Amino acid sequence: MSEVTDEAGIFSAQLNRTVMGAWLAATLVSVSLEALALIMGVGSNIDWLLLIAFAGISAVIAMHVFDKRPVLIVSPQGVHDRRISSRMIPWDDMLWHRLEVHGTAPVLGVGLTDKTAKEVGVHPWALLFKNQQAPLGKTKGYRIWAVRTRGESHDFVRAVQRFAPNRHDS
Repeated sequence: MSEVTDEAGIFSAQLNRTVMGAWLAATLVSVSLEALALIMGVGSNIDWLLLIAFAGISAVIAMHVFDKRPVLIVSPQGVHDRRISSRMIPWDDMLWHRLEVHGTAPVLGVGLTDKTAKEVGVHPWALLFKNQQAPLGKTKGYRIWAVRTRGESHDFVRAVQRFAPNRHDS
């Protein structure tokens, strides 16, 4: 469920814990099976490696499942998607932005220079939107989407339309 504050209209949404909980359950089953194989003596050296890997994956997923902070915020200052960056991406620092709505999965593509991406802490695993023509030539772009959150897609679209500055290249 999205939380939209009435006075400012800021959009914020938490991660969909149901989906992440299912992934956590699957990795915990894998950890249990690997541990059982090792306890019963039918496991090999690879089972130790798999046990450690699945336990690590479970720990990372558990951190996301129990984190109650919003994962996506759209405000007058910019956009912060904790899935791709550690800080807010200011509207003024975007070379371009483009809102594309395909059915129920709206995507905000934003173009950033390498310097800006480094300043806002874009994670190395952030999904590339695609290289698109921008005023300064082709630049890296990143996807920001409301899917996999408990937010409403139409609230996300309204917030982007409200706060994104109008530009000739957006």
